[in-house]
Amino acid sequence: MSSKEEREQRLLLLLSKKQEYVTSGELAEELNISNKTVYRLIKGINDQSSDGILIASEKGRGYRLNYQKYMNRTHQQLSRESQVTPSERRKRVMEELLLSSPRATNVYQLYEKFFVGDSVISSDEQLISKELAQYNLSLERKNRTMAIIGEEANIRKAISDLIQLLNIIDIDELKHNETLNFNNYDVLFVLDQLRLIEKRLDIVIPHPYNVNIFSHLYILISRSRKVGTSLFTMTETVSQEEKQALAKEPILRQISKDIIYQTEQYLNESLPEVETYYLYQYLVSSRMQDSLEPLAIFSPEVSKVTQLYLDEMSRQLHLSMTNEPIFIDLANHIKPMLNRLEHNIHVKNSLLDQIKMVYEDIFKNVSKISSMISETYQLPEISADENGFITLYFARMIETNQLPIRTLIMCTTGIGTSELLKVKVAKKFPELEIVAVVSTRDAKQFLATYPDIELILTTIHLNHQVSIKTLLVSAMFTGDDQKMLQTKIEEIYDDRH
Repeated sequence: MSSKEEREQRLLLLLSKKQEYVTSGELAEELNISNKTVYRLIKGINDQSSDGILIASEKGRGYRLNYQKYMNRTHQQLSRESQVTPSERRKRVMEELLLSSPRATNVYQLYEKFFVGDSVISSDEQLISKELAQYNLSLERKNRTMAIIGEEANIRKAISDLIQLLNIIDIDELKHNETLNFNNYDVLFVLDQLRLIEKRLDIVIPHPYNVNIFSHLYILISRSRKVGTSLFTMTETVSQEEKQALAKEPILRQISKDIIYQTEQYLNESLPEVETYYLYQYLVSSRMQDSLEPLAIFSPEVSKVTQLYLDEMSRQLHLSMTNEPIFIDLANHIKPMLNRLEHNIHVKNSLLDQIKMVYEDIFKNVSKISSMISETYQLPEISADENGFITLYFARMIETNQLPIRTLIMCTTGIGTSELLKVKVAKKFPELEIVAVVSTRDAKQFLATYPDIELILTTIHLNHQVSIKTLLVSAMFTGDDQKMLQTKIEEIYDDRH
């Protein structure tokens, strides 16, 4: 993604979070860009929109995102079947070369469907080589052919990351999606194996863990078809250490063994014994929905890491997180995460950009704690994707444990219409704790007595400044008033974070 595309994406995410008018100055400040760049980005986004104006402007108020059009645009981008972008072209070429590795593939065969010249191919070669270097893989070009050389484990990891970059959300949609260049028969077989795993365990494997398991089995089948297991360079026997690991979860071990047997039957080819161990690792590295383990099941390391997250985030969020159900819920996420770190299994968080925007402070705190945990327990670096999942956990904790917003209703006399307003507000917004209804002349004295007030609803303009969030509403509490109040409540919750 280019820097311009990244700025456009951040701008759209910020506007989708606000869902109200935002001035160019506010956008420029939050995105750390100039006002001129804001205007240019908005013009570019609107010019590219095929569904009319995506970002509306209103003099004196700023810019506002048409959320319905934005969601339609996002959906169309994910499901488009139109022209392949340069980035997508390189991904498809890489996928073909990785699946065929170490066999060389003719350059003409790789690129004939993209209709590009030698200069583009040469540029792709440099960019692909740079991408492969992250996996300790190299791209070799000889006599108009290309081949990727490296260890089997690194090849599979690169393929897995490529598949996950497609942002697959709904696994079942794969059987109908013609844009992903997947073998439909292989897709159906792997989906059947996923359903079988869920049936045997009587659970649901949620996203993104189902994508990880799907990717692993699909890659295994694709590699076998392309090059045969005789060219696999992974160890073909199970080590004593791996056998001890398999013994820890006998049910998952048996399921892994059965799935690999089914795969052998499907391919009509024998697979190395170690494939059972690799699939087993993906299963124990997945969080199983509706499966909460008791406290006694967690290892000392899982318990210590979980408690450290809870202690540090409790301090940051000023929330008590001391009861056993909270601990067990987080530990059931931490346990497979630590296994993923140990075995270099990466999960793709397709919501990461939105999480970082909407829960910015929580994400930053989680990332700092994760770095501390990696250093303290000598663990591999905990990725931004993993931190995003942990952020969602604490965001859910906050949403379900929000303290009521202590609110003051104020009018000229403190009686009559303000009492009607109190009834309407209490009915529509139970998250507000209406502490009192007061007149404007009593406001200063009341605020001095109750300094923990977070919101003032007033039916008249205040002549003096107060440090508390204030909203001017009508005594009839119209629909517009309610929308403005909902926005104000969300601002208060964001400030608490």
